Amino acid sequence: MPETLRGLTVLVTRPAHQASGFQHLLTEAGAQALLFPVVEVCQPDDLRVASAQFADLSRYDTALFISANAVAFGLKLLDALQQQHLQAMTLGAIGKKTASALQQHGFTVQWVPATGFTSEDFLALSQTQALAGRRILIFRGSEGRELLADTLRERGASVDQVAVYQRICPKVDASHLKQHHEQRQLDIIAVTSSEGILNLLVMLDNPDWIKTVPLLLGSQRMLETARQAGFSGTLVMADNPSDEAMFQALTHWVQERQ
Repeated sequence: MPETLRGLTVLVTRPAHQASGFQHLLTEAGAQALLFPVVEVCQPDDLRVASAQFADLSRYDTALFISANAVAFGLKLLDALQQQHLQAMTLGAIGKKTASALQQHGFTVQWVPATGFTSEDFLALSQTQALAGRRILIFRGSEGRELLADTLRERGASVDQVAVYQRICPKVDASHLKQHHEQRQLDIIAVTSSEGILNLLVMLDNPDWIKTVPLLLGSQRMLETARQAGFSGTLVMADNPSDEAMFQALTHWVQERQ
């Protein structure tokens, strides 16, 4: 790969277990990747509610997975019999990355948008329009939008949600980031969630200087969050928060600056 990003320093804020793909793309292109996770993904503190719901898994005919994290953490909580029942259910994934995570575990995904990765994209599927009699369980994080569940209920389904992971703000020493900024060694910050933008400010104690650093963002919602939070630097938009889309947008930004 040509070193199209040589000399560029990028702050990579993905959760630690999801950062290697983007890091590899950056280093292959000659950039320096500074790893600084602004979101930590872990099991919920209390698993009793999830365990109770999974004990009654046979009452559902459809399972929807909100993210690849929902797949990874959700499947860990299911015993062999529960996973066998899941195999017989109609399975849905909010986006192709989530569908791929299910497929890697041997599951067939029937409902997945051809493009997009949001609840709105999933709700546009023809299969989700008339749901009378459907009994749906949504595998999700401990927090998130209610649009998916609410809309599915409006369309006739009985819907429950189970929190199989939580996203928390890491507690780390972030003083070295200011040093990179002062030494002009921080060119752009890549962020893949609105939550990550807000966590970054919390972790740095909301300094003014961070709001002048260019941001590489993966959705319109992140753009709105950044503006509301007071970021005044360049905001670079990717088509979506995938590694490939973020890398493509970053490369285009660098080419435009030359």
